Amino acid sequence: MIEAVRKHLKSEGYELRRDYDPVFEPARVPVFAYRGGETSAEVLVDIITEPRVRASSYFKDRTFTRTMNPVGLQLSGASSASFFRHYFPNALVYWALPGYVEKGPDYAAFVDNCRQTSIGVLEVSREHAGWPVQEVVAGLPLFRERISELNKGLRRRSAAGRKETIEKLLMKWGQEDLAYLVFYPRPKYLATDISKRDEFSISKELVYKMAELSNNISYKDILVRFGETYNETPKDDYEIALDVMNEIWEFYNIKYPNLHKGFDEVLKLDPLYRDHFLHAFQVFLYGVYITDKEYTSIAEVHFGHEKGDRLEDAWAFASTYHDFNLMIQNFDKWTLQFFIKALHFEEGEKNNPASLRLDESYVRKGYMVNTKKLLQNLRIETVDSVTLDFLYDRILSRKNHGLISALSLLKYLDLKGRSCLTERVVDAACKAISLHDFKVWGFLSGIASDDNNDVIGTKFKRKKILRRLAFKSDPISFLLVLADSLQEEGREREQRCKTKLEKLETDGQTVLTEISFSEDLKAAQGGDSQFDDKIKQLTNVKKFLDGGKNFRIEIVDQDTDQRHIFEI
Repeated sequence: MIEAVRKHLKSEGYELRRDYDPVFEPARVPVFAYRGGETSAEVLVDIITEPRVRASSYFKDRTFTRTMNPVGLQLSGASSASFFRHYFPNALVYWALPGYVEKGPDYAAFVDNCRQTSIGVLEVSREHAGWPVQEVVAGLPLFRERISELNKGLRRRSAAGRKETIEKLLMKWGQEDLAYLVFYPRPKYLATDISKRDEFSISKELVYKMAELSNNISYKDILVRFGETYNETPKDDYEIALDVMNEIWEFYNIKYPNLHKGFDEVLKLDPLYRDHFLHAFQVFLYGVYITDKEYTSIAEVHFGHEKGDRLEDAWAFASTYHDFNLMIQNFDKWTLQFFIKALHFEEGEKNNPASLRLDESYVRKGYMVNTKKLLQNLRIETVDSVTLDFLYDRILSRKNHGLISALSLLKYLDLKGRSCLTERVVDAACKAISLHDFKVWGFLSGIASDDNNDVIGTKFKRKKILRRLAFKSDPISFLLVLADSLQEEGREREQRCKTKLEKLETDGQTVLTEISFSEDLKAAQGGDSQFDDKIKQLTNVKKFLDGGKNFRIEIVDQDTDQRHIFEI
């Protein structure tokens, strides 16, 4: 969509500023172009990707009461596009919509509102080569609109009538400008159609993709409702994600074991900690879209049709639980940070009075049956001393969150009852969780580098138990490794580094994912940037995953225009 609009504007003789530029904050950032010479003009285009567009979602009556005006400032049919018209009064402002948008009464009302408010509408079609762009409604700059309104008001009026008209128009325009430029951008959650959410943001691309889900996904209604209400809810992203995950688990009559929110601030004591709760939710959304579009090619082979035995059932539990026990893996690190601050330990002290020890007898007593199950799920048929050493080292000493999460999910479902979930769905979910971390699949495949401090891992990796993981043979594990590697939005290590899922789409054969990085800082001592780290990570992912070259990943550094393409 964005690229099609940019190409269209270039063909019309416009020069483009980089889209999604921080200069537009706090508003959502559009495509901005300008043209000099005799036909000088500015054009600003905001992108809509929803398949169903309703006027009520984009045009809202608003009253701002905290002003010097005793009755407040009122805006009729306020919209983010109208805000841009006031912010850039000489610019043509457009909304660009996909050609597949439903052309029903909702769309007609939307177009009519755009026409009445001089907002242009572009339609981007992909029916022909080149993604042609058609102007459905012509835009008009606010400055030109006001000149026309002024001329019309002064026509055939007496001197006194002209004076009165000018005063009324100036008062009206002044009130509109004040409302739009001062008060409209401020309420972050009351005007989320133009505002940016704080801290961890859920990818808008994933939110909009929920409207495209088909009836393949049994819990589709929960996700469609989430997509439709996301821009309007006053809740923060954490609460929104938690509500949806609770609903998904309750769909199977199982309570979601939420315990992360209270620990989040504690986990942040580790300066390298990155969000894992919203990350898991976005991994879930990403995989739901792909499983829906690839449903017929994979569901029939591996899963059934009844509730609890379907492809999307396994994905729901694998994705939402895959990082559940990360806090166990990081327990020693964040408790040490606490004691450094509370008891004034030295930074270099290794004495941690609260270190976590999982002894072998405890694991054997509580998890032995599930450990055997885990080995079966990983298709490890011959369990020798090298394999057992590796498994127990990763669970007992290194407390690998993937392996522990898989074991704890099995135990949790045993305690709470599996409801309608079949054994193959639970097995598929737990297998995916257990191997999703590179510190497991890197050794299973033999890709992990040799480490003199990891004799156990080095011995085990030479066995190369799982050289490649194919989408066709194990779609849940494949998707979890892929989505976990790609999901970055809202997890930035540096405040000035921004990552964004620019595009997620499929033409029925290839799934395209495009992720951008911007303003990425090098580590203080010359280390790799987050962009560089991602390239290295995906290089390993490409070696391990076999998607039949049906997955195309594009990673873009917007500051240097570097673009890396991975076909998996």
